[in-house]
Amino acid sequence: MGFRSLPARRHESGIEHLRLARRIAHAITIVFAAALVGGNVYAATVAELDRQAQTYFNQREYNQAIGLWLTCLEMEPDNEKIQQKIEMIYEIKQKKDVAYQRSRLNYRIARRKIKDANDEEARRGIELAKQAISEYRDAYRLDPKDEELQAFMDDMKDLENEIRAAQERLRLSAIQRERVEKLKNEARGEMASVSPDYEKARKLWREVLRYVPRDEEALEGERNCTLAIENRLRYEKIRGYMERGVALFDKKDYQSAKVEFEEVVKIDPKYREARDYLEKIRELLEEKLLYAQRLQQAEAFYNSGVKNLKENRFDEAKDDLESCVALIKNYRDAPQLLANIERLRKEYLERENERKLRLIDQKFQEGILAYTGGRYREAIDAFVTVLTLQKKNERAQEYLRRARDALRLEEEEYVDRNSPYYDVVESLITSGRSLFNRGDYAASRKKWESILNLFPKNRVAREYIIKCDMYLMPGSRDSVISARVAEGLDALKRKDYRNALRTFTIIKNIDNNYPDIDNLIARANAGLREGEEGNLTPADRAEIERRFRLGMDLYQAGGRENVEKALAQLRYVVQRDPANVRAVITLNKIESQLRIGGREGEGGRELTPRQRELVNKHYYAGINYYSNNNFQKAIEEWRKVLAIDPGHVKARNNIRKVLAFMGR
Repeated sequence: MGFRSLPARRHESGIEHLRLARRIAHAITIVFAAALVGGNVYAATVAELDRQAQTYFNQREYNQAIGLWLTCLEMEPDNEKIQQKIEMIYEIKQKKDVAYQRSRLNYRIARRKIKDANDEEARRGIELAKQAISEYRDAYRLDPKDEELQAFMDDMKDLENEIRAAQERLRLSAIQRERVEKLKNEARGEMASVSPDYEKARKLWREVLRYVPRDEEALEGERNCTLAIENRLRYEKIRGYMERGVALFDKKDYQSAKVEFEEVVKIDPKYREARDYLEKIRELLEEKLLYAQRLQQAEAFYNSGVKNLKENRFDEAKDDLESCVALIKNYRDAPQLLANIERLRKEYLERENERKLRLIDQKFQEGILAYTGGRYREAIDAFVTVLTLQKKNERAQEYLRRARDALRLEEEEYVDRNSPYYDVVESLITSGRSLFNRGDYAASRKKWESILNLFPKNRVAREYIIKCDMYLMPGSRDSVISARVAEGLDALKRKDYRNALRTFTIIKNIDNNYPDIDNLIARANAGLREGEEGNLTPADRAEIERRFRLGMDLYQAGGRENVEKALAQLRYVVQRDPANVRAVITLNKIESQLRIGGREGEGGRELTPRQRELVNKHYYAGINYYSNNNFQKAIEEWRKVLAIDPGHVKARNNIRKVLAFMGR
């Protein structure tokens, strides 16, 4: 069970120098790694850095290893092997920290129990002491170069001696133990008397050691008596420091008491009682400091949680408040806020759903009205907004398609300014008009034909071609117009009402008084409307109107069964009369309500490549901070991960582990 092969305990200042040296070495490593990046052979550089990092890892120089591997990740962010190696260091450090903290806890409890007069408590203390040593060894094997572990080594050696002494004491018979306790009481009394007889006290302690050779108190008493006999002045000086230190300790003036006990250790580094008091003071001050830190951290988490609640970021608020409660159980009203989060989230979602429904309804109506009014761009913008709010809105998808088709046809008639062909067409139109005005009708016609090669339905070009033909064939004006009217009539027969309307409109522009032209245009428009409405008979229209009224009445009555019946009636209406604006708008409203109520199509948020890059950067930065024992910075980095990706399980679990560890 010995630790003889391990390095000796270091002085505190030595530890600080060692820490500083390690930080400098780590910084040099990073600078060196960064310098390597300047080359053109990234893969070779990463391989070399990985090899060096692996060497550090094998030597258990984890901070240097993780620094180089992080540099590799900057060069190759998606390198899974490097990511796994960094994760491996985090796991090692986590296991080491847990084992070390358990060892410290069991060490403190074991030392109190081992000295208990009750045999059962003493035996329990021995078991806890053995467990503390075993856990210390586990931690040391994982990270033998950790300064805290090295500094704790001498305490483990002393604990081994205490185990042996307790075992020897337990092996004594009841009579012998009674004798030992009597000898101890006599020795204590002699040393505490006004005129102590150190020779007599030493004999008593030596008699105790005859029964229990490793008894810690007897060894310390015998050593102190020898010191008093051989160097009385030095011993009295120690006693003075001890008396003042104990008095200050009892008054809870721990800093002043610490100074007194440290003076004792300077004179006699092995003076156990002073060392025990220093250990107690260290624990008390550490706990006080840790509590102050936890209080400060809890306040920061609490404020962040309240802010996130106000801004309706419930996942982040929950994480903040859970962190706050993990640090200090009943901090302010954090437990109550935490308990209310789901209710607040539900109320917020209900408000958001209502707002979203209102906006969907408003934008869909705007889109339908714009579409029926021929304002296709406006309609497209409205339907796109609806689909942004509700991706699977079938009505919006259908009418967006219709609006885009209509706009495409319209753009063939008039080339839009945003079209890449706009300048070309405008140039041809300018040239065509100029040639036409100069009377060069043949050249002008060629310009218009060039436009029709690009856009066969361009209204301006078709109109000017008819005008050019009229001038190129004098006396044939009526026959040219009649031929075009015949084309329009043919389109009417084929129920190609849009082309018919286009042709008749051109004729009207050329000859506003052409016989019956207004009637032909009206017939084409009527055909278009009938196409939208599906050539409904009066009976069909009556049935559609009846079903629409029935659907609206059912919808107004409310209740899931009525709404579903209303849905069936309105779908019938829209299927047979797609131009029925009222039915389309109401149907969309009901479907949107049902879709939002059931959360259909509302999947998890996809991360952009930049967001994924930031998530990896902050996540591995957190591991780096953790490996350097900067736990608060590690938590901050992992919280940045959760701000971007609230579902990042590893970051969330790491925060909880570290908070539990910091809470010790």
